[in-house]
Amino acid sequence: LCVTSAVSPVGRMVFRIEKEKVSGIVHIEFLEQMIKNHPRRKIIVIEDKAPAHISGIVKEFVERNNKKFAMYFLPSYAPKLNPDEQTWKYLKQHKLKTHQAQNKEELKDLVFAKMKSIQKSPKVIRSFFYGAGVT
Repeated sequence: LCVTSAVSPVGRMVFRIEKEKVSGIVHIEFLEQMIKNHPRRKIIVIEDKAPAHISGIVKEFVERNNKKFAMYFLPSYAPKLNPDEQTWKYLKQHKLKTHQAQNKEELKDLVFAKMKSIQKSPKVIRSFFYGAGVT
């Protein structure tokens, strides 16, 4: 199961369950979703250097949309600096700790419900920034 998400220090989160492996094209679709959610403000995106994030097609998209968002990258391998990694840690260690999904479809439904519950908890999302030491 592949889930893409973005968190903000004010306690907001957007996410989606991907239908396929995350490629540059899939990542662009997610960035476009963020632009649609925030049409009147410039979005600052801080992400790791996963291959999909630094692909040529994404670089071109970022250049074409530089008035809508700015892209910054974390060091090559620095999961402790990425607040979104705390999302996955929280999901796995707290929300899905005792899950009993019997198949991928059940797991997908369960992950969606648990991510929605996290999304409705701004205090929890803000804590991801403290857990990452990024305040």
